[in-house]
Parts: sequence; C-alpha cells; structure tokens
Amino acid sequence: MLKLFIAAFSVVLLYWLWNKKAQIFASRNNKVDPFITTIEAIEMQTFLAWDTPRSCLEGDGIRYGKQFKLKKPPELPHEPGCRCETTKLFYTSDDVFQGTSPISTHKSALGDISAKDALLLKNILLKIINNSTATSFSDFMEQFETNSFSADIRSQAISQAEQAFEAAKNK
Repeated sequence: MLKLFIAAFSVVLLYWLWNKKAQIFASRNNKVDPFITTIEAIEMQTFLAWDTPRSCLEGDGIRYGKQFKLKKPPELPHEPGCRCETTKLFYTSDDVFQGTSPISTHKSALGDISAKDALLLKNILLKIINNSTATSFSDFMEQFETNSFSADIRSQAISQAEQAFEAAKNK
C-alpha cells in the first residue's frame, strides 16, 4: 500500500511539474531590458568673463526641475550685467549611472571652453570677488593650479583673472 501511495504521489508531482515547467524554468532564459527613465532639468549657465557679477557666478551650473531641490529657475536677467541663460537638459538613468553624459562646453569671453576649464575660471573669479586680500596678482594666483587650464586658453584665462583682480582692487 505504501508503494502504491508513493507511486501515485510521484505521478501527481511529475504532472504538476510538467504543467509548471514554463513558469519555473523559463525565467532563467528571459533577458529583461533595463527600465530607463528620463529626467528633465533646466540648468543655469552664465557667460564667464572678468566682469561677471557675483550672483551669476554663484548661480552658474545650478539645475532646476521636478527631481531637483530647486523647482523653478529665477527670472533673467537677475541683476545689471547679467548674461546668464537657461538650457534644457535631458538625462536618462543610463547617463547618470553609467557616466555616459555628453561632455558639455561653457560660453565665455574666451569662446566655448570645456566644463573643466570653466569650473576653474569660475572658482578663480569667485575668489577674487569674495576676498581679494592678496597684495599682488601673482601671490593670489599661487593658490590655484593654473596648469590645469587647457594649453590653448591658459594665457587668456589668466589674463581674464588678472583683469578681474585689478577691477576688484580699484573698487
């Protein structure tokens, strides 16, 4: 009797497995496409020059949108001398997590420059505006790695910084 029960149970188990095999074993072969979402942003960019106002430099690169802390960009121009503009950006989750975002350029008095050069120039200009306590321009520039500028714009970028330094000293 026990052998008959084991045989009947085995047949039922095999029948159940036969009916469920598509659900149990097929999941290994399915390749699911990744779910890619798109994030919309508005980025504020300022025109980098020796006379760019402080608020423009401070607001440069800030992103606005539904998924960001700041939802709405300010009205432009936000002060005299402002040459800021807003740009619509679209990111996908693939861009964010795989690091495949396109390399952007930045408008300046030197023409379109790389984001790396723009960041260094912006930091120098902000430092000049916020506290230019150095007595000479060469002393002031020692705190920055000016060799980080691209070779083709290095002398022009330093010239812009020197112009901003002299303007700050004359105020």
